[in-house]
Amino acid sequence: MTERVDELLEPGNGWADRIRDRVSELSPELTALVLHLGQAGSFWDWHYKVDAAWKRQTKALLKASGARQLVAEAIRALAAGGSLHDCTDPNVTWEELWAKSDRTPTRDLANGFALAAGYLARGAAPSELQDLVDDLVTVARKNAFVLDGYYKRDDELSGAVFTALADLSAMEALWTLHREVQPGAHSHRHLAKMVRKTAARLGVPPHQVEERTVHTHGVGEDGTLRLGWIGRGAVWLNIPYEAVITVSETGRVSVDWIDVDEGGTTTRTVAPFRSPTGFKTKYLPHNVDATRLLAGKIEDTLCAERRRLHALLHEDRVWPHAEWARYYRDHPLTGIFARALVWEYETGEGTWTAGLPHQKGCLALDGGIVDITGTTRVRLWHAKRATPTEITAVRTFLAGSGIQQPYDQLREGA
Repeated sequence: MTERVDELLEPGNGWADRIRDRVSELSPELTALVLHLGQAGSFWDWHYKVDAAWKRQTKALLKASGARQLVAEAIRALAAGGSLHDCTDPNVTWEELWAKSDRTPTRDLANGFALAAGYLARGAAPSELQDLVDDLVTVARKNAFVLDGYYKRDDELSGAVFTALADLSAMEALWTLHREVQPGAHSHRHLAKMVRKTAARLGVPPHQVEERTVHTHGVGEDGTLRLGWIGRGAVWLNIPYEAVITVSETGRVSVDWIDVDEGGTTTRTVAPFRSPTGFKTKYLPHNVDATRLLAGKIEDTLCAERRRLHALLHEDRVWPHAEWARYYRDHPLTGIFARALVWEYETGEGTWTAGLPHQKGCLALDGGIVDITGTTRVRLWHAKRATPTEITAVRTFLAGSGIQQPYDQLREGA
């Protein structure tokens, strides 16, 4: 049976080399597990459907002594280095890139280990489970074009990890990946499905699902997204010219088209984001349209977030500060509007302090910075809850701040 295990380990594959000693000379029960996991290629493809019989057999084989540790160690090795494909050179030729996409026994085994990791929740210590989830997230990031630098993308392996995290009910990890993995990846649709499925199973309210699945589209904390050829700009979208998509403090989207063949000549356009004359002829229409489409999606998300934050005026929502900061204040798109609205922070039992969001806490109406802890409750300021004096203070504060709100909070809340 050892010879059959060796057949699953492709010579020269980094992950196979890292686990070769570990999966050699195993007990008959663990060898049967490895051989079984290597059969994942018989069903696992871009449809992301797990064979029910394979799943039942996997769970049975995982009862063997040492099986859980073996799977965890294989995932740890898969999270190391260049993950499955060891392709970290952005200058790799297309021939090499496609060769690394071929279905191999090693690739099937990696998918099998990833899927099996989802069945390890029962009886696992919290620390062990967290370590496993962390390793799975790293595998997903390396195979879904999330991390800086270059890694060969593998949608099937990413999809297997998403499935495993859903089986583990690792909701926070799924939220994180949904925020980081861009919709352009084929596996993102499966990720979104796993997020919805897990949230429904755990009873997450629809409004929380909505606020935690707002796409960033790759926009950074500074409100910009740089695109270019492999090794320059976003790792998940490559174009033969350079472009910078910028979201202003008021939510206006613009595109700087940079003609790399003309000494870096830059032309800025706004919606509908028309490219400079001659760009489509020089750089091909589908490459230009990729930038225009992405800028349009960012604008659509901003419009939807403006409407959603407006609707919050009519809801009695309260968030812990740490949660609110992550999904509102610090979100690259939602935050543009959230930071321009007045919020209230419960600085004492029943005492609410109004102010604008600030990285150190709250910029109060008197201009001072109030430290806020992660458990402090936060709610959107509403004029109906305020006294005339407080309303006047907010009006004076906003007039002096020069902030352009996404909607008139004083008038809409009256």
